[in-house]
Amino acid sequence: MDNQAEFKSYLERLGIEQPALCILLGVQRSTLNKWVNGTVTAIPAIATTAVKMLWFIKESDPELFQRWMMIQDFGVPAEYATNEKAYEFLHVLKRELSPPIKKLRAQVVPRSDKLPR
Repeated sequence: MDNQAEFKSYLERLGIEQPALCILLGVQRSTLNKWVNGTVTAIPAIATTAVKMLWFIKESDPELFQRWMMIQDFGVPAEYATNEKAYEFLHVLKRELSPPIKKLRAQVVPRSDKLPR
């Protein structure tokens, strides 16, 4: 399977709308659009790997996926996702999640109710 076919396959499996996917991958909407619509067929291998990893995390650890959504949406270093104190600090900020991430978060249910709302 080539990069483009594999990328699109995992995008379909993820089932995430483009605005939220752009946030999670850290790419511009125009870039993702070009990859999805086939305008650019040379999709970087790192983008395919990132989509595969997102799918794996979403399927295997919904709580970690929730953390990743928040980290990417807030634009802070990824270390916040693994550091409990730092992660809790994000909730103290009382910043609203962006509409695409808020919508996605409602669809992804963590296995434990450990995450603050």
